[in-house]
Amino acid sequence: MTSRKRTLFFLGALALLSTAVWAGPRSGDAGIKLRVTAEQANVREKPDIVSAILQQFPEGATLEAERKEGEWYAVLVEKEGGGFVLGYIHESLVAVIEPSPAPPQKEPVKKEPQAAQPVEVKQEPRPAAPQVPPASKGVTGREKFSLVLWIGGRRAEVGDLNDGAEGLARYYESRLSAVADGEVDPVHFGFLFGVEVRIPVAPGFYLAVGAGRTSAEASSTVNYEGGSSEAVYSTQPAVRMTPISLAVMIYPLRFVYAKAGVDFTLARCAYLYRLTTPGPNVQEESWQEWDGKATSSGFGYQIGFGVEWPIASFVSLVTELAYRYSRFDGFEGENLYRESTGYESSEAGTMYRIEASTGGPATFPLVFIRNKVPTEAGVMEVRKAELDLSGYSLKLGLSIRF
Repeated sequence: MTSRKRTLFFLGALALLSTAVWAGPRSGDAGIKLRVTAEQANVREKPDIVSAILQQFPEGATLEAERKEGEWYAVLVEKEGGGFVLGYIHESLVAVIEPSPAPPQKEPVKKEPQAAQPVEVKQEPRPAAPQVPPASKGVTGREKFSLVLWIGGRRAEVGDLNDGAEGLARYYESRLSAVADGEVDPVHFGFLFGVEVRIPVAPGFYLAVGAGRTSAEASSTVNYEGGSSEAVYSTQPAVRMTPISLAVMIYPLRFVYAKAGVDFTLARCAYLYRLTTPGPNVQEESWQEWDGKATSSGFGYQIGFGVEWPIASFVSLVTELAYRYSRFDGFEGENLYRESTGYESSEAGTMYRIEASTGGPATFPLVFIRNKVPTEAGVMEVRKAELDLSGYSLKLGLSIRF
């Protein structure tokens, strides 16, 4: 064979070999097809169980993985604003689907290299994937509801109940012509606890149904010196509130929400007034006491906002600041009057606010439960007592998503 023939033969063999390399099947071009076998599967930002969730897929959804890293498959998921991002899904949540038979090979054709690269064509997620709302909206595809357990504090004005406790202290100071040593502490702040169920309605939109309990009380003692008698006045106003609420929640950001709704509040208030006049010894001191309890109910509203901090896949810490308007009257109950002599009587009726006078120009607000509208001497004005339970609350909660 001549040198020219050997050269032509070598070039022809090289061309056939190049064509076979470009056109032949390549073991790694096809992706790993997966099917979700769990009720809900999380695709995370990193191959770590505590990593942020990028997207969630329901049972039966199909995915395509580029590769496997240890116990995790690397898959492409669609971003909310368009495009794709690489995420990771654990092998325990999916099953590998057998790849489809390879298409028949074509005759070797000498073409540009890019025409023979099927690996460049990547499958997008199945139609089921876009039906899952993005994680940033606060509602996941398989989430049914969330349960939130609350603790915190609430401040309320209270109103007439505090005025009555303070007014009676000043009433006795005027009547005894004495000097009061001490102040009456109003009841404003109480601790609260409660529970709330949040039901997802649409991406970023919830209905919230809740109930709670707030209790608050304050105890005070005032000593009277000089005047016609030395005496000790003690008082203990108390309030208990049980609000039942229905609210809507909107998530403008991933972990921040705004909230507004209506409340129906069951309220119970109590007062305790006691005037003690010392004697030569403890056995000879005299006292008289008014112990009243009344209940009422009414509607109000609430507005607020909250922030969530995820600490696990389905558990978050929640803090919420809210304002509640709740103001109503019509308190009905019973007043029990007792004396050191053993005398005792009870009176059921309505709780009234009374402007009373000791004979001078000054008047003092008093709050008592009476079976009829008071008309005694010294009574200037009478109306039903009103409680202003409006105020701010700050709560810390634990949210569990199901």
